[in-house]
Amino acid sequence: MTSFHPKEYDLINLYEVTDEQGVALWGGNNEGEAVLWWLKGDQTGRILVSAWDSDEEDAYMIGRAIDITDIVRQTYEYYGLD
Repeated sequence: MTSFHPKEYDLINLYEVTDEQGVALWGGNNEGEAVLWWLKGDQTGRILVSAWDSDEEDAYMIGRAIDITDIVRQTYEYYGLD
């Protein structure tokens, strides 16, 4: 099978948790905290992840944010986690 991704990943992942209106509730680089913030709410919002590159002075988002809410929700439902 051909791999589409490089072996080394040097981008910075930033996560954002929003309410159902899209208002940011939490943001940061810790995926565990993002999931906890989503779970603390009523799970009607979203968990977004974006990849960032940076030089010595600025950071640049690579592409667009990806909604990973369904992945997290399905994982919790599959394993029966609360």
